[in-house]
Amino acid sequence: MRIKCRGGNTMVSLGREQSESAHYNESPNMQITRAAWRSRTLRDHAQMLRLQTMRAKLIVSFLLLTLVPLAATGLYGQFFTREALSQQALERSSYQVHLQAESIVSALRQVQGDALYLGALRSLNMLRQQTTPQKVALWRAEVEQDLLVLASVRPMYHAIRLINIEGEEFIGVRADGEQVFIIDDLQTRANSAYFRHTLALPIGGMYISPFQMQDETTGAPYMNFAMRLPDGVLVIDFHAGWMLRALPQYPGADTWAMIDQDGRFLVYPQGFEPAQTTSDIDDMLTGSSGTVQTASSVYVYETIYPTGSPGISSHSESTANPSGTYWVIFRHTPTNILYASVDDFLRLAALFLFISLMIAIVMALVISRPLVNPVKRLAAMVTDFGHQGVVPALPQNLPHDEIGTLTRAFIDMARELEGKRQLEHRLIERLIHAQEEERKLVAFDLHDGLIQQLVGVRFYLSQFIDNYSTPETENGLSRSCAALTAAIVEGRRIIEGLRPAALDDLGITAAIEELARDTAAAAEWELTLNVEPLPREPEKTISVTLYRIVQEALNNARKHAHATRMSVSLHNGSGIFVTIEDNGIGFSPDSLVKDERGLGITTMRERASLIKGLCQIISQPGQGTRIEVYVPTAFGDTKHLKASTGSSAAPRIEGKH
Repeated sequence: MRIKCRGGNTMVSLGREQSESAHYNESPNMQITRAAWRSRTLRDHAQMLRLQTMRAKLIVSFLLLTLVPLAATGLYGQFFTREALSQQALERSSYQVHLQAESIVSALRQVQGDALYLGALRSLNMLRQQTTPQKVALWRAEVEQDLLVLASVRPMYHAIRLINIEGEEFIGVRADGEQVFIIDDLQTRANSAYFRHTLALPIGGMYISPFQMQDETTGAPYMNFAMRLPDGVLVIDFHAGWMLRALPQYPGADTWAMIDQDGRFLVYPQGFEPAQTTSDIDDMLTGSSGTVQTASSVYVYETIYPTGSPGISSHSESTANPSGTYWVIFRHTPTNILYASVDDFLRLAALFLFISLMIAIVMALVISRPLVNPVKRLAAMVTDFGHQGVVPALPQNLPHDEIGTLTRAFIDMARELEGKRQLEHRLIERLIHAQEEERKLVAFDLHDGLIQQLVGVRFYLSQFIDNYSTPETENGLSRSCAALTAAIVEGRRIIEGLRPAALDDLGITAAIEELARDTAAAAEWELTLNVEPLPREPEKTISVTLYRIVQEALNNARKHAHATRMSVSLHNGSGIFVTIEDNGIGFSPDSLVKDERGLGITTMRERASLIKGLCQIISQPGQGTRIEVYVPTAFGDTKHLKASTGSSAAPRIEGKH
């Protein structure tokens, strides 16, 4: 209800407002708002993230105990297992290169064995001993037949030739891939490099020529294997592809190649650009085996000495040092391909670490729950008891550990405090009841004694005026009668203040409305009322105390404020909030209390404190006065009470306005 009054005239301007449509302006020191309660869970999670909760600390501790060995394992895998796997990958690649080198050496040894076999043929020795043309032709045919037999069982040989001291071919067979036949067009090889180099060797010495681009018969690359004979040179032309037959046909990302001691490429796959590896070749020309690693590639190489077998020589531009000739076979592999197993291990280790971390988190959450739940339950009990004053019941299955002992001790303490609180409640109720009874007796005594006597005096004085007054005394006697009437009215007002009938008959809201109207009419204020209905009438002790506080505030304003406007509001929320505000001259509440002149202020605060409420007075000289009062709806209900600390004045309460 909102009412404006000036003097005794009253005008209703607005209908009664419902409590749910009103706006609250509640102080954080006075009330925990509903929004704060809704954010409690968010604050708990935030505290957990900041390691301010026991559960968060337990989880972190468990994770540290779990992750330290995992981290150590990961570091071990990073620094040791990675090295071991990398070394294993290099060793595996080196072994494969070694197998290829052994295959090439084995092929050379087979050719060497065939050359020694041919050089020791009986037919060839018999041919050397013949002097007559008939015998020479006979044994020549025998030698040709022996060469045909060997060439037929060695498909990798495409020519076997015998050259005399003058460089003339005198016996030769050739294979074209389909048949083996005797060479008819024998040629002169005196200018051939392999003939000259072999002829310079001792008897039994062997020579291997560099790779020839292609054979005129098959079109395939070939090599000349020559052996010094007593009367000339034996030459075996064999396919280079047969010697390199063990190289992978489909190497994938690998590149297999072979170079000589001068860095010239002897063998490389189709599509390979030798210029791409020119900068890395020098590191492989060491004459031994090893690896060369770059940022993106790994070269695994092994050196082959074709002259390493006794009596074998090879072509070299430096004839003074034929033993310095060698080949280098290498395997070029991208780093990510060679160390794919290492990367797979690291990925698997990372996956294992992640899974272990997830398992550790789940285990930490599961294990910490039974440890933390009793503590959280105890914290909730303490909070509920502090806010609502409800003694918690002893939980079932309470553990027999320190937390269980602490919980039992708290419940015992809460029961003891609740007993003392109830005793205090009863004592305060009796005190307030005694005060009201005393006020009631005083009101009855005034009504039945003094007021009745004043009424009798006024009756006799009125009779005297009517019967015996003269014009000279009538004016004075009439003023005396009016003064008696005013005294009777004031006495009845005091009686009403001592025991307001509206409080007993209509309730606290109606009593405050009536009190405000009557005081505003007497003080000639412009009154603004904003009083909401309460869902239920508070306890008698609460109603009486609140009424006395409002009564004291209005009486003080009437006596001292010199105000022209007064606002009284009552709102229901988590308790009852009352605000009394005027536009008077104001004052300094702290100064009055220090000077021991603020008896009314002290009385209002003490009354509110008796019922676990708060009363705050906000005023400054020249700026009016605002009194904010909070009382619980039931005595002992401290659910939304927050006491101020560190301030001499009462905490501020902002009710709806």
